[in-house]
Amino acid sequence: MKIWLKSVSAVTILGLLGAAIYLWTPSAPRYDPDEARAAASAYEARIIRDGYGVPHVFGKRDADTSFGFGYAHAEDDWATIQDTIIAARGMSAEYKGKSAAPPDYLYDLFKVRESVAENYDAQVSPDAKAIARAYAAAMNLYAVNNPDEVLPNLLPVTEQDVLAGFAWATPFFYRLDGYLEELFTAEDRPNVSPWGQTSALDIPDAVRGSNAFAVAPSRSTDGHTRLIANSHQPMTGPYAWYEAHLVSEEGMNTLGGTFPGVPIMAQGATPNLAWTHTVNRPDLIDIYALEVDDLKKPNQYKLDGEWIDFERSKSKFRVKLAGPFSLPVKRDILWSKHGPVLSTPTGHYAIRFAGLGALEPGGLGALDQWLAMNKATNMAEWRAALESQGVLSFNIVYADRDGNIGAVYNARMPRRIEGPEWEEILPGDRSELIWNDFRPVSDLPQIWNPPCGWLFSANATPFQITDSACDNNRSDFSETFGIEVDRITNRSRRALALLSPDEAISRDELLAYRADTKYDPQSDLMKLVVQLVTTKTEDETLKQAQEILRNWDGDTRKDSRGAALAVITGTRALGYEYMEEERDPMEALSETASDLMTRFGRLDPEWGEVNRLIRGDVNIPLSGAPDVLRAIYADRDGVAKDGVMNVFAGDTHIIVVDWSPDGAQAVDSIHNYGSATLDETSPHYNDQAELFADGGYKPIAMTLEEVLEVATEDYAPGAR
Repeated sequence: MKIWLKSVSAVTILGLLGAAIYLWTPSAPRYDPDEARAAASAYEARIIRDGYGVPHVFGKRDADTSFGFGYAHAEDDWATIQDTIIAARGMSAEYKGKSAAPPDYLYDLFKVRESVAENYDAQVSPDAKAIARAYAAAMNLYAVNNPDEVLPNLLPVTEQDVLAGFAWATPFFYRLDGYLEELFTAEDRPNVSPWGQTSALDIPDAVRGSNAFAVAPSRSTDGHTRLIANSHQPMTGPYAWYEAHLVSEEGMNTLGGTFPGVPIMAQGATPNLAWTHTVNRPDLIDIYALEVDDLKKPNQYKLDGEWIDFERSKSKFRVKLAGPFSLPVKRDILWSKHGPVLSTPTGHYAIRFAGLGALEPGGLGALDQWLAMNKATNMAEWRAALESQGVLSFNIVYADRDGNIGAVYNARMPRRIEGPEWEEILPGDRSELIWNDFRPVSDLPQIWNPPCGWLFSANATPFQITDSACDNNRSDFSETFGIEVDRITNRSRRALALLSPDEAISRDELLAYRADTKYDPQSDLMKLVVQLVTTKTEDETLKQAQEILRNWDGDTRKDSRGAALAVITGTRALGYEYMEEERDPMEALSETASDLMTRFGRLDPEWGEVNRLIRGDVNIPLSGAPDVLRAIYADRDGVAKDGVMNVFAGDTHIIVVDWSPDGAQAVDSIHNYGSATLDETSPHYNDQAELFADGGYKPIAMTLEEVLEVATEDYAPGAR
């Protein structure tokens, strides 16, 4: 017996040892800090921070400036940046566990790593490579200077990591994740979006709004040209705006905003021009239902009457367990001639989308396009930058010091044949449905220098973005574009109602319109309110709630006494964008009434008591609500959980650009919190919050001389 027990013990120990070896997460080769410092020595940059901590970065070359910018951004938000790096490698599950496994599988399925390796030389210019390389060098320098903050096996960061981040993330801006989720049943639907929200709410649409306004001299009271960039994003996390000012002697001078891991301004203002993005929803994705030879273990699919072998490979990643252990995972990858294939409970589907690395051009062009936009000196150069179609989607609104304004419904639009219902799931057995190239920018809806003198964008149809006499005509564009013809947001209704009648728009009026807090009578929320107040009920509390709603004027000023009841009920019944029927409206009204009575002792507390901006030691009331021009998204269940609703998305980084008739420029901006996005000990963790809540702005210096006048810190990367 003793011998047997010893044998069992030995086998057990060997088994445990083998399991430990199998599950032990491999370590990357040690990265020598001297390598990082040697690479960093090739760059020379100057970081000057103003009174709000905004980094103004100066360099001789664009690459020097990118290096300095990367280091400044790492100082303020390193944890988020390294999060984007692991996502850009398809390694999130190794650090975060099984919840991050679906994105890692999709990363492999879309062959992001292979696409970057194969297309890096052909699709990325030397200038863009230099910027990505410099940014990576800044990441490595910061990491070796702050080793306690760095995840294991992260270093070195490479320029390929930077570019892979573009290739991986950009298709999700036009809702690739939403299309994929629809292929699964509710029980099997994975969380496939790389949009990691800092709230626990599953509301991807709520952070993908944005407003933009451009007014030409002919429509302004004083002959000025003005642009307002008012993008709606999460207030923290990988898709929160970071503000910076980048200047190089090679022609870059841009104040703007960008995301962690992006080495250049995605939108902003130069001395000569300015632009901003808003999210659009073109049809850039096609899904094909495949007929396969075996539903459980398919080897072939049918195309044009013939059986074709799938291209097969493996997805390999690791899933964090505990401590230094992680589970190695292997999954089959199938590709057809259409593209990557998803095997789901409802069938096998192939996917083809703009930005797929197997197509030409692939998904690596965004950095080159944004670089060209940053360095353009006039409208012709800036519009030429659009022709590369490196930025896959987004509406873009433009203005410049010469008085030009414009808007383009930007999209890398597939060239499809007319006839099929492209927005539906397509038959996978017809090769004529497999498109291979894209429409030029000239084919897209756009307006340049309209006689009406103004333009706006609010994530609605591109056929209602100015006075009707100057708008795009739907009949001029192919049905295959899948343009959101019927999408009209409350923000678009209000913009048209406010600006169209105003024949001479002053700066103060434009700023007031941007911050408008009302719902249009034809908005979905106000229609819901009408439904609520006309629904018969015997419940006395609901009768009181109906009377409050009946007298509410649709405004979400912080002193409103009907907004809380209306907005919370509306988001519970129709979702955060008031576009989906999630619950019975009267049931939602009853729950909201109960929550408000429990917390505030009345059904109509002031909206500012409920709607709050809470950041560190700042806790202040806010005007605004979902889908008003002063867009504020807060947790609709926050009153029941925390007593108040804390804003997590909406208005975030706002830029106001103004050129006088003589070309003189003024740039103002505001950030929802401040430059130090993670450091609670920094004075810039929340130093813009109160100004933001009050609807104010701060002036931004655009020259070295002006920057030095407001400087509080002046240092080289790594010398702070």
